[in-house]
Amino acid sequence: MKIVKVLLFFGLICLSLSSCVQEVEGPPESVSGYAPTYLANTDTDTVSFEDPLPTVRPGKIVLLDSLLFQVEQYQGIHIIDLSDPDNAVKIGFYKIFGCSQLTIQGHYMYTNSGRNFIVIDMLNLMNPKVTDFRKDYLAVFSFPPPPANSYFECPDASKGIIIGWESKILKKPTCRY
Repeated sequence: MKIVKVLLFFGLICLSLSSCVQEVEGPPESVSGYAPTYLANTDTDTVSFEDPLPTVRPGKIVLLDSLLFQVEQYQGIHIIDLSDPDNAVKIGFYKIFGCSQLTIQGHYMYTNSGRNFIVIDMLNLMNPKVTDFRKDYLAVFSFPPPPANSYFECPDASKGIIIGWESKILKKPTCRY
């Protein structure tokens, strides 16, 4: 009887261990997944004042006195005059590649240009000056994840920063989320 119990015990252990074995396969030849949409790296250390632009992908906002600064995701920052709150007027746009963050202290704006950190002197609002630029300072600045747990095209930093994803058929994808 003791031998039967021991055999049964080891049999159950072997059976439970065999259920943990998973067959490992390579990526499929072709599968539905996601490919990144890139914004090419251009002029990451410059800021220019431009005419007002329409708001398409609004982001964070900061209020400084009667001015509202609003991020336009990955493009720059809208400058809006709120001195008459009933008649807000866009007065300009700071073009900043890859901008997604914003804070202001005094007349200095702190923002990002992709993975880079920029400090902008806004003393002359229509003539911004970059006073500090730190390349790859925000190395943890990562791409937005694909919209679903699935295969995706692996990111290629040489193409720019990822600003979104599009669904497509992928050939032998090696990245999976």
